[in-house]
Amino acid sequence: MRKISKITLGVFVFLMLFSIFNITSALAVDPTEIPVNDETAYQYQVEANSQVMFRYMTQTRLTFITDVDIEGVINCEASKIGSKNFIIEVNGSGPLLMNMTCTEEQVQLGLMKGFTYRLRNRYRYLYEEGFCIQIQCNGTCVAKLKLQSNHRNQNGQWARYNEQIKSWETVATTLEEGFLVTETSGFSYWTILIPQPDTTLIIVISIGGIIGIIALITVLLLRKRK
Repeated sequence: MRKISKITLGVFVFLMLFSIFNITSALAVDPTEIPVNDETAYQYQVEANSQVMFRYMTQTRLTFITDVDIEGVINCEASKIGSKNFIIEVNGSGPLLMNMTCTEEQVQLGLMKGFTYRLRNRYRYLYEEGFCIQIQCNGTCVAKLKLQSNHRNQNGQWARYNEQIKSWETVATTLEEGFLVTETSGFSYWTILIPQPDTTLIIVISIGGIIGIIALITVLLLRKRK
């Protein structure tokens, strides 16, 4: 009986290790890559429990990692956006219809490359990323949005356009394995904004310092005359 128990335990442990190995191997698999040469209205399908990367001609990469079936249409201004690596991880309860539009700017929403904005939190942000994505989804799901970080955007924050207040607002953003990451269950327009130092206080201090120096010089000159 003891031998049988040991054999049974050994088989059980082997099966457990085999399962873990298979899961780890599956997670480590590179995404299936699909080349796309059309910037507008590309119809796509991604099966549940798979990873698929749509690579556009100018190295714009859009990767889906999902546990449900997803299909929809992608429009991407790849020739303007250039080299970007965007990943969306989707967890849902059933098949989803998800349309995505990727643009360099959103002029109608006040988002123009190189412009600085003061948001409702009173902080100033620079839009330099040249990547704005609109996501429309017909179902309920939770998604992680990831954009590869670089030396220019490493301090950046994900921001969404709030339709109610008609303004962009930043959201909690983390840096994970070289990607700027946020999580959401609501879809809208999304982009990366770069926080800018507030120079107002610096200017005030500088002006105060200059005035102080002028006042000191004036006092010294008046004393010399006396």
